[in-house]
Amino acid sequence: MRAAPYDPVRTLYRTLLIFDVVAILILAAGLVEFLYFEPPGQHTGIKATIVGVFQYEPATNKTFGPDRSAFTRMQLFAALVDWKSLPPNITVDARWYDSFGSVVGKVGPGTPAQLASQPIVPIALPSTLKSNLPGQYMFVVERWANGVPVEILARRIILVERS
Repeated sequence: MRAAPYDPVRTLYRTLLIFDVVAILILAAGLVEFLYFEPPGQHTGIKATIVGVFQYEPATNKTFGPDRSAFTRMQLFAALVDWKSLPPNITVDARWYDSFGSVVGKVGPGTPAQLASQPIVPIALPSTLKSNLPGQYMFVVERWANGVPVEILARRIILVERS
């Protein structure tokens, strides 16, 4: 009895089947991750009020100057949030994200009443740096449920200029 001749199409077909199975597994994992971080039915329509983004003096924990959307690398800045604009029965936090998606300043999570004493949310300059990295910084106020953020209630984008 002779062995069947080598068939390159069969090998390619099996390889494609393996790739298909891997692709379906990746798609399923992405769907599970999406449903975990974006559960259906979480949109409430609640909007938070960001009063503005101002220059910040860390020694006094105060903001000053006009509301701005651009800063130089040497200027520290902070967002001012009106926590009273939110319903008292939700859990929220406020975070600064840099261009790399890293959290560079935050307050919370907690109820609006718990965060009322912290309306100023400064950007935290890493101890290894003397100035902010240039790029876009995003400030978000998020609603939490079951220990994870599920809804963005407000957002501001700030530019830190190179020069």
